[in-house]
Amino acid sequence: MILVSGTVRVAEGGLDKVADAMRTVLEATRKEDGCIHYAYGRDVLDPDLMHVSELWRDADALRAHAAAPHMKPWGAAMRDAGVIARDLKMYEVGEGTPL
Repeated sequence: MILVSGTVRVAEGGLDKVADAMRTVLEATRKEDGCIHYAYGRDVLDPDLMHVSELWRDADALRAHAAAPHMKPWGAAMRDAGVIARDLKMYEVGEGTPL
């Protein structure tokens, strides 16, 4: 499995500007073949910092996601949000153990 985790910092108020686009991309992505988990979260103490958490069946599923039609409008929305910094990493992981 492929885990994508990290943060995206946007300009002040940027996440408010893209709330509708965020809902759209989340709903569409969660229906994609190979998507196990896909979520964004706003940091409680830093409202212009978005946490990203994704889990994919394999690298092919992640590549297909990047090419999915709903990703182009999402990229445009994030440009409108004023991305300042992006720190996302991809990891190969196993099944995991419940805590």
